[in-house]
Amino acid sequence: MFRLQSTILIAATLAVAGNTHAQAGKELVFGTTHEENSPLFLYASAYLQQLCTISGRRCALQSLPGRRSEAMLAAGNIDGEVGRVKGYIQKHPDYARLDEPFIVSRTRIFTRTDKDITSWESLAKNARTVSYKRGIYLYQQRLEALQPAIQPHDVQSETACLQMVLAARDDACVFDDGGISADAKPLLAQGHSSASLEDLPLYIYLRKDNAALAPILSDAARRMAARGVTAQFYRKFYEAK
Repeated sequence: MFRLQSTILIAATLAVAGNTHAQAGKELVFGTTHEENSPLFLYASAYLQQLCTISGRRCALQSLPGRRSEAMLAAGNIDGEVGRVKGYIQKHPDYARLDEPFIVSRTRIFTRTDKDITSWESLAKNARTVSYKRGIYLYQQRLEALQPAIQPHDVQSETACLQMVLAARDDACVFDDGGISADAKPLLAQGHSSASLEDLPLYIYLRKDNAALAPILSDAARRMAARGVTAQFYRKFYEAK
């Protein structure tokens, strides 16, 4: 009996070791909803590369607009997602989330003129039609909770969101300030951006078959933060812009 238990234990250990070795050998592909020339994508790409290098892995980040990133992860076509909120795990409880957020982004409201919007509640009082970028789960939740006071709908990009307001087709646009691409940035000067309504701690998620990597990557993330690497990336991709 003891010999059988020992054999099973050894087999299980070898299986885990073999799986870890296989994961280390392949490139892990992550998706994000952010556009390639946005500050958040550039930050996330540099962060992910450093995180994976420390962990002895090879990783790549792809911009997958709209709901494509979520669909591809669910189908097993990519290994993880970068830039999802903490509550995303409630929608996909079988995924693994790293322990700490890799960045804290900010939610702002864009309008044609200053409407003194300082909260989600004041948004409902000052706007009727509101757009947001497709695929941002938290914004969908927040805006749907304000119905029927507002009529929310999603659009393909932050640029389209801002343009809807400037063309007077929507009263307001909800956006993540890290997602504003080089193309969208000039549009901000043509209207008014509110102060931050809500901070958004953003996380890295892994498919369940990559869940064993979560503690390894979480440990690497803590070491990066302790060495000031994340602060360096933030200054480079946000404050220098």
